[in-house]
Amino acid sequence: MTQPPDRTPDESVRPYTVARRLACLPEPAMRAAVLTDLLRALPREDAAWLLDTLATAGRAGGPPFDVALMAAVDAVEQDRLDREVRWEIFAAARRMGLSAAMELLSSTPSEHRDVDAAAPRPLVPGTRPLTLGERKALARTWRQDVIERLLVDPHVDVVRLLLQNPHVTEDAVLRIATNRRASSEVLEAVLAARRFSARPRVRLALVRNPNLPVATALRLLGLLRHTDLRELAKDPSLPAPVASAVRRRLRPRT
Repeated sequence: MTQPPDRTPDESVRPYTVARRLACLPEPAMRAAVLTDLLRALPREDAAWLLDTLATAGRAGGPPFDVALMAAVDAVEQDRLDREVRWEIFAAARRMGLSAAMELLSSTPSEHRDVDAAAPRPLVPGTRPLTLGERKALARTWRQDVIERLLVDPHVDVVRLLLQNPHVTEDAVLRIATNRRASSEVLEAVLAARRFSARPRVRLALVRNPNLPVATALRLLGLLRHTDLRELAKDPSLPAPVASAVRRRLRPRT
């Protein structure tokens, strides 16, 4: 567990108190909003320490910190925090050596966006490159051959439209989730798609994708089935924090 700043924070902003308060809220969006407001109001060192403690305890699993970690991930990855505030907290975390907070704050989709994703690209090699607008229009199609081609499109807007397309199947979404060239932003779009994010195979595929931010993968572990966790435990390519969290969750309770 990380050490608090030199000054002792008020009881209302101590990590366990904050985690319990967040866990009592019924909706994820409410938890993220409350935590965001708190992080904005706190001195940056206190905010960094709070995030680091929530992340460290949340990765170990168990209430109320597991819920608090998910709220922290939502607060950071949905760009609820102003960029200036986020980087001020990140700088404070770096000064204090709070690696969990630094990892959480740097794992945002905007940090990993492919700047070339919007450039024209052909649907079929050797044919005319299609603009982003044309590819977005095609993402609404019923034609399976076109859908198959668009599954590897690098732009998140195309992927979001595919995920809303009623002709797109779970097997098709698995191709997106397992694509090692997919950006973290694209993988986050899959996770945000309610139609598919509850599917066990999709969740497992996302956790296994190395481009999914570690903080998000840790959040997903709490939603996986025990059989999926056992399967993950055999995967030597998992990031060390994820592999460690999987082992902790499989450890017999005493």
